[in-house]
Amino acid sequence: MSDIIKYQLYDPKKNKNNKERVLGSGFIGGKATGLSFAEDVLEKYKDIFNGFVKIPESIFISTEYYDSFIRYNNFDMIDENLSYDEISLMFREAEFPDDIKATFMKILDKMEYPLAIRSSSYLEDNIKYSFAGKYHTTFIANKGSKRERLIELERAIKEVYLSVFGPDALEYRKKHANDEKEQMGVIIQRLIGEQRGIYFYPEISGVGFSKNYRRWTDRIKVDDGVIRVVFGLGTKCTGRGYARIFSLTNLKLRPEGNNPEEIEKNSQESFDVLNLVTGDVESYNINDVPQFLKYHTWINEIVEKYLQDDRAIKDVLTIDTNEKNSKYIFTFKNFARKNRNFFNIIEKLFNVFEKEMGLSVDIEFTYSPKNQEFYLLQVRPLSSYEVFRKVHIPKNIEKNCILLKGDRMLTNGVLKNIPYILYVDPYIYSRQRDKFAIARIVGRLNKTIGDKYILIGPGRWGSSNPILGVPVIYNDISNAAMIVEIGISQDNYTPELSYGTHFFADLDAEHILYLPVFDGYENNVFNYEWFRKGVFIDTGVKIFEGHFDAYLDGEKMLGYVVSNE
Repeated sequence: MSDIIKYQLYDPKKNKNNKERVLGSGFIGGKATGLSFAEDVLEKYKDIFNGFVKIPESIFISTEYYDSFIRYNNFDMIDENLSYDEISLMFREAEFPDDIKATFMKILDKMEYPLAIRSSSYLEDNIKYSFAGKYHTTFIANKGSKRERLIELERAIKEVYLSVFGPDALEYRKKHANDEKEQMGVIIQRLIGEQRGIYFYPEISGVGFSKNYRRWTDRIKVDDGVIRVVFGLGTKCTGRGYARIFSLTNLKLRPEGNNPEEIEKNSQESFDVLNLVTGDVESYNINDVPQFLKYHTWINEIVEKYLQDDRAIKDVLTIDTNEKNSKYIFTFKNFARKNRNFFNIIEKLFNVFEKEMGLSVDIEFTYSPKNQEFYLLQVRPLSSYEVFRKVHIPKNIEKNCILLKGDRMLTNGVLKNIPYILYVDPYIYSRQRDKFAIARIVGRLNKTIGDKYILIGPGRWGSSNPILGVPVIYNDISNAAMIVEIGISQDNYTPELSYGTHFFADLDAEHILYLPVFDGYENNVFNYEWFRKGVFIDTGVKIFEGHFDAYLDGEKMLGYVVSNE
């Protein structure tokens, strides 16, 4: 029996801890199964980890509870013509059966601290498809009276259940799972972190991958492993914002290089925290609330100050809010040097999980440098990118046929005779007030085109911040065969030279090619004169028909999109 089949047949009931923490007789879901598997592996290799790696206190609510909720509220056959907003209202007004409410009350008796309510569906986190980011995770303060805490917990679980009907999830299931029935399990998990004032958050959150399929330099190998870390809640880690990227074999290499201006441009400033009074996740820019830094005596390991006049970066020795023309940025410059054990542990985790799973792995974690506490929040099979055969880029490509050329973060891949290019003009997009309107246009055209096409636009596709790029969701770009991100420096549009977001998980799982192009950079081409041709079919958007090829050589770090017309 192969190791992969061994993982597929893993039975979480064999984990002795699940006898007490599993509620219901249904399936506990992919995410809970991954945690159970991880716990068994950590026990097997306890001499290696010596108690350094922990898993938060968790309750696994099986899919039986989801089925009961659906039946109790007569949601068995929800009208497919209803909008997501209409279904959302139905879920908010729905009730849990009394016996389930009583069980929730017992949970709250045991868990009197802030909680993360995580999805763990039947289809989620398995070998064939991950559903990364398609279902919700919510956080609750778990404060107030018992009744208030119960209402808060019920609301959070209903939000996770509701995400089964979200447009992203529906499109993803339609494309991958076909007629497989989805059922939702839930993990109620202790939120790792500390209270600071009225806020609660971990110091370091991150995601890690035992393979790096999207390298930014040929000095990095696929097998090197890569992590993506942020200050605060991990909500900033999986989206297309700013994070610090470490390749485990060379901790000094940065995707953006060592130029202070580029480091400043690509460093985290905003971070997320849980407000214990309102119960909301709130986002702050550290330069608006520098007092947060005073809670962390070790902050000089991850924070530096950018001097705008000198275009230089310096260490932070004390917190000074009066210094003009400067700002704090999370660079994590000294973190690697002072937390070597942290990186050693991640390398060991990758090694043992790959050995026991029989395939590459994807983890989510938090870490406290002050307390030297490493918590493993999630372990799952890594959505692997099928390595394409060696790519031979034609030597006779005429210069005027080159539409795009890039030289970093490439895998091997070839596309031939793609009939359409869907193009968002960077300069019109930058002037557009309602940038979400352009995302809706792209979504509509994605369905209209139907066939595979090449999608081209400014900055980061799928960014939650429309200033950084077009804020599409999976449902808006599901038919793309290739995605191109154009970096325009004067408009601060910068492709995401990183790996580890939910966005890239989708690209890898679906074998969608990706090419970042930096206009004005050496060895990069953005043939803007060619793209000026054609007619806008809607605000800032064009469709080009023709015969288009793409060649990506991940070994030589060179990629082209060419026209055969």
